[in-house]
Amino acid sequence: MAEWLDDFLVRSVIAGLIMIAIAAPMGCLMVWQRLAFLSDTLGHAAVLGVGLGLMLQLLPIFGVLAVALVIVFSLSRVSSFNTALTETTLAIISHTGLAGGIILVGLLPSQSVNLEAILFGDLLATTRTDLVSLLVTTSILLGILRHHWRAFVAVSVSREIAQAEGIEVRRVQFLMYLMIALLVAVMMKVMGVLLIAAMLVIPTTSARLFSRSPEQMVAVSALYGLGALAGGIAGSFHFDFQTGPAIVVSATALLLITLGFKRIARPGFE
Repeated sequence: MAEWLDDFLVRSVIAGLIMIAIAAPMGCLMVWQRLAFLSDTLGHAAVLGVGLGLMLQLLPIFGVLAVALVIVFSLSRVSSFNTALTETTLAIISHTGLAGGIILVGLLPSQSVNLEAILFGDLLATTRTDLVSLLVTTSILLGILRHHWRAFVAVSVSREIAQAEGIEVRRVQFLMYLMIALLVAVMMKVMGVLLIAAMLVIPTTSARLFSRSPEQMVAVSALYGLGALAGGIAGSFHFDFQTGPAIVVSATALLLITLGFKRIARPGFE
């Protein structure tokens, strides 16, 4: 590989850009389908996957994927993700997975795992191997999005209309859930399990305030993601903030600024 990849800052920026490339379209679909709570649950339960993977002497990502897939398969067979019962179930899984994972990680030798990095990510510690993993996974997910984009958007707008158009709604939704599971497993190293949902939802929420089409919303969400990434890395260097949390705070600051300008431009805006 090129020698410039030896610079940890360059690797961090590239990892952040890859994250934004997939977080923008996936975040939009999740907001449209009201799946933010699912990514949060998978993120919290990922700690349990990390603990299981390390105890079985596997790469943590395999443990995370295993736990995420079990959750997705189980919930898809129990009920619709829209029901209050399922939301309650997800909340229970979320907190239990996080608590159980912390217990398992605590049983491991202290030098074998960095709990803080698992929870909040460590973008500046991105390795070349991490970059390859991120790039391959993101390419796969973007390929699936491109091939099924119309179906994903149609289901997001109206399941009934999508079904009337011949789209297999349950199959499309299940594919979306699997993609979220894979995305959480891969983004864990960059953002940490507690911050993944934030980066999928906050830039998308900002973009939603004035976007007029699905494609425009994805593009604007990516721009907000870039702004959050720049703010987070700058805060990390100048004030010694943790990079992941700094990125999330930057994203929220951009959202608040956008809301402020929106209210000034339209005093009656709610």
